[in-house]
Amino acid sequence: MNIYITVDNPLFAAVLVIVVLLVFILAIIHLRPRPRRQRGYSAPRPGRQAPARKPPLVNKNVIPKVNGRIPSWQKDAGARVANQYGRARSPQWPRVAHEHLSHEPACVVCGHRGKGLQVHHIKPFHLYPELELDPKNLITLCEVRGRTHHLLIGHLDDWQSYNIRVRADTKRYSHQSAPAIKANPTWQKEVAQRPMP
Repeated sequence: MNIYITVDNPLFAAVLVIVVLLVFILAIIHLRPRPRRQRGYSAPRPGRQAPARKPPLVNKNVIPKVNGRIPSWQKDAGARVANQYGRARSPQWPRVAHEHLSHEPACVVCGHRGKGLQVHHIKPFHLYPELELDPKNLITLCEVRGRTHHLLIGHLDDWQSYNIRVRADTKRYSHQSAPAIKANPTWQKEVAQRPMP
Protein backbone atom coordinates (compact mmCIF):
# COMPACT_ATOMS: atom_id res chain seq x y z
CA MET A 1 0.00 0.00 0.00
CA ASN A 2 1.54 3.27 -1.10
CA ILE A 3 0.47 6.67 0.11
CA TYR A 4 0.93 9.62 -2.17
CA ILE A 5 0.51 13.23 -1.15
CA THR A 6 -0.04 15.72 -3.89
CA VAL A 7 0.22 19.44 -3.34
CA ASP A 8 -0.96 21.79 -6.05
CA ASN A 9 0.49 24.93 -4.49
CA PRO A 10 4.31 25.09 -4.94
CA LEU A 11 4.72 27.61 -2.07
CA PHE A 12 2.92 25.24 0.33
CA ALA A 13 5.14 22.36 -0.85
CA ALA A 14 8.31 24.39 -0.17
CA VAL A 15 7.12 25.35 3.34
CA LEU A 16 6.22 21.71 4.05
CA VAL A 17 9.70 20.52 2.98
CA ILE A 18 11.37 23.18 5.17
CA VAL A 19 9.24 22.23 8.20
CA VAL A 20 10.06 18.53 7.74
CA LEU A 21 13.79 19.35 7.48
CA LEU A 22 13.68 21.53 10.62
CA VAL A 23 11.93 18.79 12.59
CA PHE A 24 14.54 16.30 11.40
CA ILE A 25 17.47 18.60 12.36
CA LEU A 26 16.00 19.35 15.79
CA ALA A 27 15.50 15.64 16.43
CA ILE A 28 19.18 14.98 15.62
CA ILE A 29 20.35 17.81 17.89
CA HIS A 30 18.14 16.67 20.73
CA LEU A 31 19.29 13.03 20.51
CA ARG A 32 23.00 13.90 20.49
CA PRO A 33 24.65 13.00 23.85
CA ARG A 34 25.48 16.01 26.03
CA PRO A 35 28.53 16.23 28.28
CA ARG A 36 27.66 15.76 31.93
CA ARG A 37 28.34 18.61 34.29
CA GLN A 38 30.37 17.78 37.35
CA ARG A 39 28.56 17.95 40.63
CA GLY A 40 29.19 21.22 42.42
CA TYR A 41 30.52 22.87 39.26
CA SER A 42 29.12 26.14 38.07
CA ALA A 43 30.22 27.85 34.90
CA PRO A 44 32.25 31.02 35.43
CA ARG A 45 30.40 34.27 35.14
CA PRO A 46 31.07 36.40 32.06
CA GLY A 47 34.26 38.39 32.54
CA ARG A 48 35.63 36.01 35.21
CA GLN A 49 38.03 33.16 34.72
CA ALA A 50 37.34 29.76 36.17
CA PRO A 51 39.60 29.04 39.17
CA ALA A 52 42.67 27.00 38.35
CA ARG A 53 42.47 23.41 39.53
CA LYS A 54 44.98 22.40 42.15
CA PRO A 55 47.00 19.37 41.06
CA PRO A 56 46.53 16.31 43.25
CA LEU A 57 49.19 15.65 45.88
CA VAL A 58 49.65 12.16 44.48
CA ASN A 59 49.77 11.39 40.76
CA LYS A 60 47.57 8.30 40.76
CA ASN A 61 48.75 7.30 37.27
CA VAL A 62 52.31 6.53 38.42
CA ILE A 63 51.47 4.80 41.70
CA PRO A 64 51.83 1.03 41.48
CA LYS A 65 48.55 -0.66 42.29
CA VAL A 66 48.15 -3.74 44.44
CA ASN A 67 45.19 -5.93 43.45
CA GLY A 68 43.88 -3.05 41.35
CA ARG A 69 43.87 -0.58 44.28
CA ILE A 70 46.24 2.16 45.38
CA PRO A 71 47.87 1.10 48.67
CA SER A 72 46.85 3.33 51.59
CA TRP A 73 50.46 4.28 52.33
CA GLN A 74 50.68 5.84 48.85
CA LYS A 75 47.80 8.23 49.65
CA ASP A 76 49.42 9.20 52.97
CA ALA A 77 52.34 11.60 52.39
CA GLY A 78 54.03 10.69 55.70
CA ALA A 79 53.78 6.96 55.00
CA ARG A 80 55.06 7.53 51.44
CA VAL A 81 58.19 9.31 52.76
CA ALA A 82 58.68 6.64 55.44
CA ASN A 83 58.41 3.93 52.78
CA GLN A 84 61.36 5.54 50.97
CA TYR A 85 63.36 4.94 54.16
CA GLY A 86 62.19 1.34 54.48
CA ARG A 87 59.66 2.03 57.24
CA ALA A 88 55.98 1.12 57.29
CA ARG A 89 53.09 2.30 59.43
CA SER A 90 52.32 0.25 62.50
CA PRO A 91 49.15 -1.87 62.26
CA GLN A 92 48.06 0.06 65.38
CA TRP A 93 48.27 3.43 63.58
CA PRO A 94 44.61 3.65 62.43
CA ARG A 95 43.41 3.07 66.01
CA VAL A 96 45.85 5.60 67.49
CA ALA A 97 45.00 8.21 64.84
CA HIS A 98 41.28 7.71 65.47
CA GLU A 99 41.77 8.07 69.24
CA HIS A 100 43.84 11.21 68.71
CA LEU A 101 41.13 12.77 66.52
CA SER A 102 38.52 12.01 69.17
CA HIS A 103 40.61 14.06 71.67
CA GLU A 104 41.71 16.77 69.21
CA PRO A 105 38.97 16.88 66.52
CA ALA A 106 39.94 20.16 64.84
CA CYS A 107 42.98 21.68 63.15
CA VAL A 108 45.07 23.31 65.87
CA VAL A 109 45.86 26.24 63.56
CA CYS A 110 42.46 27.21 62.15
CA GLY A 111 39.85 25.12 63.97
CA HIS A 112 38.71 23.34 60.79
CA ARG A 113 36.66 20.21 61.47
CA GLY A 114 35.67 17.48 59.05
CA LYS A 115 37.16 16.35 55.78
CA GLY A 116 40.80 17.24 55.31
CA LEU A 117 41.97 16.71 58.90
CA GLN A 118 45.20 14.79 59.30
CA VAL A 119 47.11 13.50 62.30
CA HIS A 120 50.67 14.83 62.07
CA HIS A 121 53.77 13.39 63.75
CA ILE A 122 55.78 16.22 65.29
CA LYS A 123 58.92 14.08 65.04
CA PRO A 124 58.54 11.98 61.86
CA PHE A 125 58.09 8.30 62.53
CA HIS A 126 60.59 7.20 59.88
CA LEU A 127 63.33 8.98 61.90
CA TYR A 128 61.84 8.26 65.35
CA PRO A 129 59.97 4.95 64.99
CA GLU A 130 59.60 4.63 68.78
CA LEU A 131 57.41 7.79 68.75
CA GLU A 132 54.99 6.70 66.01
CA LEU A 133 52.20 5.77 68.43
CA ASP A 134 53.10 8.24 71.22
CA PRO A 135 50.12 10.61 71.74
CA LYS A 136 52.51 13.41 72.82
CA ASN A 137 54.11 13.27 69.35
CA LEU A 138 50.80 13.88 67.53
CA ILE A 139 48.98 17.05 66.53
CA THR A 140 45.92 17.63 64.32
CA LEU A 141 46.49 19.75 61.22
CA CYS A 142 44.37 20.26 58.12
CA GLU A 143 45.19 19.82 54.46
CA VAL A 144 42.35 21.87 52.99
CA ARG A 145 42.49 24.07 49.91
CA GLY A 146 43.72 27.53 50.86
CA ARG A 147 44.80 26.36 54.33
CA THR A 148 47.37 23.62 53.82
CA HIS A 149 48.48 23.79 57.45
CA HIS A 150 49.78 20.21 57.52
CA LEU A 151 52.25 20.86 54.69
CA LEU A 152 53.10 24.50 55.49
CA ILE A 153 53.43 24.33 59.27
CA GLY A 154 53.97 20.63 59.97
CA HIS A 155 56.48 20.06 57.15
CA LEU A 156 57.61 23.60 56.27
CA ASP A 157 56.37 23.19 52.67
CA ASP A 158 58.26 19.95 51.97
CA TRP A 159 56.89 16.51 52.86
CA GLN A 160 60.49 15.27 53.34
CA SER A 161 61.08 17.83 56.10
CA TYR A 162 59.55 18.41 59.54
CA ASN A 163 59.03 21.28 61.97
CA ILE A 164 60.18 20.59 65.51
CA ARG A 165 58.57 23.92 66.61
CA VAL A 166 55.16 22.99 65.15
CA ARG A 167 53.27 23.58 68.43
CA ALA A 168 54.60 27.13 68.80
CA ASP A 169 54.01 27.80 65.09
CA THR A 170 50.35 26.74 65.34
CA LYS A 171 49.84 29.68 67.70
CA ARG A 172 52.00 32.05 65.62
CA TYR A 173 50.05 31.36 62.39
CA SER A 174 46.65 30.89 64.02
CA HIS A 175 43.76 31.39 61.56
CA GLN A 176 46.05 32.46 58.70
CA SER A 177 45.58 31.37 55.11
CA ALA A 178 48.32 29.65 53.11
CA PRO A 179 49.30 32.86 51.20
CA ALA A 180 49.55 34.81 54.49
CA ILE A 181 51.76 32.14 56.05
CA LYS A 182 54.01 31.99 52.98
CA ALA A 183 54.38 35.79 53.02
CA ASN A 184 55.50 35.80 56.67
CA PRO A 185 59.29 36.45 56.94
CA THR A 186 59.55 34.26 60.07
CA TRP A 187 58.06 31.29 58.18
CA GLN A 188 60.36 31.96 55.21
CA LYS A 189 63.36 31.90 57.56
CA GLU A 190 62.17 28.59 59.06
CA VAL A 191 61.80 27.13 55.56
CA ALA A 192 65.36 28.17 54.69
CA GLN A 193 66.64 26.34 57.80
CA ARG A 194 64.28 23.35 57.72
CA PRO A 195 65.79 19.96 58.56
CA MET A 196 66.08 17.55 55.68
CA PRO A 197 66.74 13.89 56.48
